[in-house]
Amino acid sequence: MGFTQIGKITKHKGLKGYCILRLNLDIEFDFKNINSLYLELRGSKVPFSIEKLSIINTTTIELKFKDYNSREDNNMLINTNVFIENKSGIKFESELSKIIGYEVKENDKVIGTITNFHKKNQPILFCDINNKETMIPYTKEIIHRVDNFKKEIHVIIPKGLLDLN
Repeated sequence: MGFTQIGKITKHKGLKGYCILRLNLDIEFDFKNINSLYLELRGSKVPFSIEKLSIINTTTIELKFKDYNSREDNNMLINTNVFIENKSGIKFESELSKIIGYEVKENDKVIGTITNFHKKNQPILFCDINNKETMIPYTKEIIHRVDNFKKEIHVIIPKGLLDLN
């Protein structure tokens, strides 16, 4: 069974077990047809049944999982990646959605991981480099090759760009 990452649980909402799911940008999904989400815990994708779900805006969802009724119940869920099964019918508006989780390599050395992206006029990749969120423009001058088989993006980062972040 394949999975697609759709976002991350970012924080608690109130005291009664609600939390906030921050969606990856540029995905379109009908949450009415889904009863559970998969959260990555200790390297495994674990199903969680949805009790209530409210769409706040295009990138933010407030949700409550069944049997999670307090902030204490949700503590282990904060900062976990959220997935759906590929058969769930998600539609990606952009090919960029597929590269979330790819390793970022410069000179064949892993320097980080793609965590998100933003696509307005010029696509921007958000990367975790040295435990710091870094923005990298998605341009042919910087992104030299995307290897979908190995899940790698090969880059040449201009001198000083990482210092700007």
